[in-house]
Amino acid sequence: MSTPVRRSRPWATRSCRDCFGWGWIDRPRCKACWGFTSKATSRHCDVCTREVAAIDGICRLCRRQASLIAGPDNKTRVDLTVAARTGHQLFIIGTLRPRGGPQPQPAPSEPGSPRPHRVPARWTELLLFEMSRELRGVSSKAPPLDPQLFASLSARAARIAELRGWPPRTLGSVRRGIRILCAVHRPGEQIRASTITQLTHTAVPANHVLKVFEELDIFLDDRPDALNAWCDEHLSFLASAVRTELDVWIDILRHGTPRRRPRARATVITNLRSILPFLTEYAGKYTTLRQATRDDITSWLADRPYRAYDASALRSLFGTLKAERLVFANPMRGIKGGKLAIKIPASLTADEVKSVALAALQDPALRVVVALSGIHALPARQIRAMQLEQVDLPGRRLDPGGLNRPLDDYTAEAISDYLAYRHRRWPNSTNPHLLISRNTATTTATVGTFWMDKLVKGLPVGVDRLRQDRILEEALASGADPLHLAHVFSLGAKTSLRYTSAVAVSAAEDEPTRGMTNGQP
Repeated sequence: MSTPVRRSRPWATRSCRDCFGWGWIDRPRCKACWGFTSKATSRHCDVCTREVAAIDGICRLCRRQASLIAGPDNKTRVDLTVAARTGHQLFIIGTLRPRGGPQPQPAPSEPGSPRPHRVPARWTELLLFEMSRELRGVSSKAPPLDPQLFASLSARAARIAELRGWPPRTLGSVRRGIRILCAVHRPGEQIRASTITQLTHTAVPANHVLKVFEELDIFLDDRPDALNAWCDEHLSFLASAVRTELDVWIDILRHGTPRRRPRARATVITNLRSILPFLTEYAGKYTTLRQATRDDITSWLADRPYRAYDASALRSLFGTLKAERLVFANPMRGIKGGKLAIKIPASLTADEVKSVALAALQDPALRVVVALSGIHALPARQIRAMQLEQVDLPGRRLDPGGLNRPLDDYTAEAISDYLAYRHRRWPNSTNPHLLISRNTATTTATVGTFWMDKLVKGLPVGVDRLRQDRILEEALASGADPLHLAHVFSLGAKTSLRYTSAVAVSAAEDEPTRGMTNGQP
């Protein structure tokens, strides 16, 4: 007697006969409906009036629709007849029940960081096409299309306002901007950064609203990159191959490689401005930078006023392209760019010192800048980045950038007066930096270079001259010892020698004068 061969059922993509669910099944009903049929008490549904397996007069499809309307948080009070009024929501088999297993835990937040407010997952309406939003005619009194999102964002804004020290007026403006955004965005729709920036026209601080939306899933940062916009504006005349090679160089400068650190945006712009005249002159001759020759570069550098800087930028360009195998040979190899013009530091005159001292008395912030640059010889970038924890007034110590220095009376008094002024004007500010402005008081950012330049605009000299005068004074007092200057002010070897050379030149110029004073011929 032969053994019967069991034939496998044909699997196919079809819909279930009872629940109409769509999926990959091998029988007329899905697995869930087969189990439901075995427990059925009747063959008629009183809600949808179908001749189908039902328990207590309700079929499985109507039960699933009632659970969907009730939501995941309501399992005790479910209206099983709701499908007769709302209809049925079709689904894909296997997507109604959540998967098992451990749920991912949110990453622990750092101390002092805002606690994330997440909107629970909900059914959302997919967009047919994208269109830009115009917020000029939207009223802040319009009801939000997603009240749950508005409540979550308002709570998040209140939390950030508490941590950042926003005044009540700023918090109210931010909530007004959030209400405007929620009045034009449907549930689940992403909110773009370009839309948020339009709030500036409605007297809403858009930068504070952006802070609320950061790190949220519904936020889409579509702001154009400023450097890419600059390149598109100034390099559009180049051939496609030349532009591709330049983009490789720019990308390595910005993001670095495993063996090269990324450069600052200002450095990238400076290098691009240096080679832009070269590219403009030879744009009609080159279709690729492989055609650049040593003679072309030498003849172009000969007439450049800042030959050393331009040669350095070209050396970086062609060196990177050679390393990436985009050019066959480096035309800059062996070309000398010349030495950079070294300026001899000069001391301040008595009138300049007096003018600086009088101007510092008029502004507490300016007095701090003058003290830190003229006494401690700190550069402008280090003054702007100095934090409150680096100043120890009771212990009379100053620790800028890992340096532990004693705090003199003038600097201590200047910082104390400024802290009192800061507390009066921005009592709720939590910015960790010492110097703050009206724009940075409610953030954690440093003051900008524009603020610093405007602050010292009334002085007869800049911050660099004040710093140079202090280093020269120390060089004279220490006998022009470069090791001493390097240790006290954290200077490099070449910079220390530049100041000692200035002291030597000054001493040589004063020697004939001292000889005439002593009666020597």
